[in-house]
Amino acid sequence: MDERLNLVGLAFKAGMLAAGDAAVSEAVTANKRVRLICTAKDASERVIESAERMPERCNGLYVDTPFTRTELGAALGLRECGIIAFLDPGFAWAFSKKLVEIDTARYSALEEELRARKERAERRRAKKHGGRGNQARGGK
Repeated sequence: MDERLNLVGLAFKAGMLAAGDAAVSEAVTANKRVRLICTAKDASERVIESAERMPERCNGLYVDTPFTRTELGAALGLRECGIIAFLDPGFAWAFSKKLVEIDTARYSALEEELRARKERAERRRAKKHGGRGNQARGGK
């Protein structure tokens, strides 16, 4: 398995990633904050066409990855998986950085957009908590 996919497994275990057509569709229709929808390079045409339309409903972004269904599945502990969706802006941005390592020209605009969205989310969170940052969540 490609080491860059470790982040996919980590996000899944943290509950910050939906995996599989049904779970991703549910996340989009349930109005969860889907940040980044990704398909495997060998996903079916139906899955790809569906994924391309999803950002209109959830204000997320879509990208096809250079990974196969088998590679994505292995990162999740599954036999295969053709579609995933990151629900957290930090994980989405971190994954886009991994994609830039593979193909800078193809993925750098995605990484820049996700970085900007992550920073906006962090500013909103800080503003909501009165600028207290970690203290608002019980940190020191």
